[in-house]
Amino acid sequence: MPAFFKTSDPQQFFSLLPEDWRSEISRWWNSFADKASIYLLNDKEGIKAGGIVFSICPPDMYYDKREAQKWFDSGHLYIGFLWVPEEFRGQNFGSIWIQSLKEAFPSQKFWLTIEEENLRFFYVKNGFRLVKTLQNGSQKEWLLSFEPESAS
Repeated sequence: MPAFFKTSDPQQFFSLLPEDWRSEISRWWNSFADKASIYLLNDKEGIKAGGIVFSICPPDMYYDKREAQKWFDSGHLYIGFLWVPEEFRGQNFGSIWIQSLKEAFPSQKFWLTIEEENLRFFYVKNGFRLVKTLQNGSQKEWLLSFEPESAS
């Protein structure tokens, strides 16, 4: 089973990302580092997946800060930038990352947004439910949430 851990070295995660994500996140990371945590999944061969958990509105939600604040006010944390490198996809590393996060924080509620509708199936399979569709300019996004059984 891969190890799941919080890293204090953001470059471990940034180096996995596609260039557009890397440059975007690198620009604002120092402003968020104390309000967000990067969690990685690795095995003996290296890092297989990673993501950021935010306790404040992340930059990709600035278009609807009011919506974001509702979720934070209700005790949810935001999962952003979950990434599995291309060569490791289809091997369950994304699901293992989510399951590991839930196990690390068993009573924590989470929410996230996706820009690609085909990712809905992945998140629903991992216990999230579709809440609503948002409009980010001309881009449609889907908001999903997870609440552990104990929080219902």
